[in-house]
Amino acid sequence: MNYVLYILLIAVIFGLIALLDFLFQKLFPKSKAEKSGQAVRLPRYSSILGLIMALVGIIALLFFPMKSQRFLQFGCVVVLVMGLFLLVNYFRFGIFYDETGFVYRTLTKKAKFYRYKDISGQRSFLARSGLNTSLYVDDDEIQLYSTMQGLDSFLNKAFYGWCRANHIDPDTVENNPRMLTYFPEPEETNA
Repeated sequence: MNYVLYILLIAVIFGLIALLDFLFQKLFPKSKAEKSGQAVRLPRYSSILGLIMALVGIIALLFFPMKSQRFLQFGCVVVLVMGLFLLVNYFRFGIFYDETGFVYRTLTKKAKFYRYKDISGQRSFLARSGLNTSLYVDDDEIQLYSTMQGLDSFLNKAFYGWCRANHIDPDTVENNPRMLTYFPEPEETNA
């Protein structure tokens, strides 16, 4: 009897997930660039870590008796919330690009479309975590990391799109793809 209840609980959970997915698709329709299939995503390990943390938090809350141990119960809730945050951030973040431009979306920012011609510069630097780069577009600074999935393809396409939009010969621009540097340094403006 318990196995039937577990199976029904799992079916209800999957049904709720499918319902939420359907509602999110209706509330937040995808743009043309998002449908193109070319995207930059956060590293996969962040989703795996988020899933493991969420499952550990749920399992600990459901199956371990902690009625008198409020501190341990609070810790399990914190682990669950951190895991859910990592999962939501992984699925929400993305850079979706096509031939004309790209859509940049984060957990806290609404999706915004940029054209390649609006790129004003780039700065790359080496940190302990790997290569980091800042892409400057329309007074916005987009932080990119070498561990992101599809980053090199995006920067390559953005570079050639930027050259085409600004009528620049790509061979005349100094770049270093190994260091994820495709664009010139941004010009400093004194405000």
